[in-house]
Amino acid sequence: MNRWLAAAAMPVLAGLVTLGPGLRPAHDAAHAAGNPMQVVGFWANDATSGLSGLYKYPHAVTDFAPFWYSVNASGSLVSHVDTAILNKVRAAHVAITPLVNDGTGVQAFLTNPVTRINAARNIADMVKAEHFQGVDIDFEPPHNSVSPELVAFMIDLRDFLPHGSVVTMAIVPNSGGAYNFPKLTPEVNQFILMSYDQHDDGSLAGPVAATPWVQNILARMTSVVPSQKIDLGVAVYGYVWPQGSTTAATVPYNAVTPTMQANAKWDSADQETYATYSTASGPVVAWWESLQGMNQKIQLAKQDNLGGIALWHLGYANDSVYQLLLHQVGSQP
Repeated sequence: MNRWLAAAAMPVLAGLVTLGPGLRPAHDAAHAAGNPMQVVGFWANDATSGLSGLYKYPHAVTDFAPFWYSVNASGSLVSHVDTAILNKVRAAHVAITPLVNDGTGVQAFLTNPVTRINAARNIADMVKAEHFQGVDIDFEPPHNSVSPELVAFMIDLRDFLPHGSVVTMAIVPNSGGAYNFPKLTPEVNQFILMSYDQHDDGSLAGPVAATPWVQNILARMTSVVPSQKIDLGVAVYGYVWPQGSTTAATVPYNAVTPTMQANAKWDSADQETYATYSTASGPVVAWWESLQGMNQKIQLAKQDNLGGIALWHLGYANDSVYQLLLHQVGSQP
């Protein structure tokens, strides 16, 4: 870990209390009894460097959710599994709940009962064959027109899955009522609120996930879903914009530069880190979730008695992120 990253980690980690035994995978009753929160670590196939921390600190994460499967229009699964990483995560004894996304972009398989049932059955067969702890359903963007079909799919999926499988579901904020939570809640163990990208590529510069914005979308969700069934999304990245532009580049937390860190300021209103500085191409504005910002989100999840947190994604993490997780919400050996 770079020295400036280590220095940044020290104020956040100082004085934190290590919590008790870990949660495998999260269940409402277990969390209510006082066990630590669930920590879902998503992983996309575009960055592997951050996974070295997972193998080094396996007790910092309760569930590894790799982006390994897509559903096509016929309801079949397309696999992106990296067997080397699969074997390493299994050797670290971390529960695996792979992410399944919509390969069509319009949930084409949901509108036909045959392809919808095919998709549910194929996902369940995959979980059973691979002995995964469960599955994460990530169909986005959400479409209001297929809200009833999404409920039917989740009911079928629950029926087909091996008994005791954990079902998590990624929820896009500001979705305009595309999720029928009263009917989805009995079928889902944990809803993962994707509370990030308030500003991103396509918008003017601004916080990735300002705390007031997160509080607003969280308040709306807790009005219809029990708080312990919600995992709060935590960004492990940021964006850099040329000043005045709406075109931004993603900056993983483990790639935050010394120049960004040297110019970093804490916005007390949005509770996120930002920096303005000059480059060879001109002035830029950066906003990113620093350790301080990640810690703020963890404290918000604790304050609201949520079931856990979910990080997007572990490929963007470094040792300091895992150390923060381990001290705040993870488990010790």
